[in-house]
Amino acid sequence: MPLLVTVWLVFFFYNFLDGILGNIITLFIGHRIPGLGFVLIIALILFTGLISPLIIGKKIIEYGDDLMNNVPVVKSIYSSVKQVNDVLFMEKESKGFHRACLVEYPRKGVWSVGFVTSDAAKEIGEKIGGWRKKMINVFIANTPTPATGFLIVVPAKEVKLLDMKIDDAFKYVISGGVLKPKG
Repeated sequence: MPLLVTVWLVFFFYNFLDGILGNIITLFIGHRIPGLGFVLIIALILFTGLISPLIIGKKIIEYGDDLMNNVPVVKSIYSSVKQVNDVLFMEKESKGFHRACLVEYPRKGVWSVGFVTSDAAKEIGEKIGGWRKKMINVFIANTPTPATGFLIVVPAKEVKLLDMKIDDAFKYVISGGVLKPKG
């Protein structure tokens, strides 16, 4: 079964990627060249990765962002996906998920894997915990799509920090607990 699923996925992605540019190329040259669209898409991805750190690459990316943010229907989808991408794939030194953790949620005795994002907003901390309790924000990701989830505000003393890497915790959540971190 794993072999069949793997072969099917590879075949599906090959056909999908080949179809993106393959159909456009067919319009220009008049006949289909199998695999050319796939090769060009891979080359385009690699080229984009090479030029993106350069000044010209940054300008092209800014122009693309501006373009996508000015198209009425696309704007809402693009900005949402971009925000999720920015949160999930942040640089390690930037602000984002600080630690993987466990919190008793949705009720006592049931534990959820979460990600500490920051201290709670001052007003929220004051309204919930007063000055005696430190409150923190914990993002609980949904399985199998961690880009969706929800924020809970929890007293810091009720959060159990995990030693597991954030990447390993995400794999654990995405897989529904099937992929366990080593150690």
